[in-house]
Amino acid sequence: MTKNDEGLGLLEIVISMFLIALLAIAFVPVIISGVRASALNSTSATATRLVAQAIDQARTAAPATCAAAQLLNASITQVDAQGTTIRVETTVPAVGDCVDGEVMTITVVAFDDADEDERPLADARTQIYLGG
Repeated sequence: MTKNDEGLGLLEIVISMFLIALLAIAFVPVIISGVRASALNSTSATATRLVAQAIDQARTAAPATCAAAQLLNASITQVDAQGTTIRVETTVPAVGDCVDGEVMTITVVAFDDADEDERPLADARTQIYLGG
């Protein structure tokens, strides 16, 4: 070999591959946490959409009496794109706690069915006027 030999030798290539592998390993946790955050955001967005739909349905139904408003009490489940089962519960005051001709508050809450603590993913409240 002469001093004028140019180019990369096998040792330089192996060392550069080792360094690239170390960099790749350093970024794996960042990628994994990004994927998890994306899944959580997707589930949260789905829950928010389902709550908004339930609120819209309650407003569209526009019950005229407290008795008619009881039909809004419901619980539905839907599976999102991540495979999470989301339970959406719509609640209205009991007939005894409601007065015809006044405003009633309707509450809609979405939960992850697998969450034992039942922390809400999304919730909303709306008021409707009972024209009775």
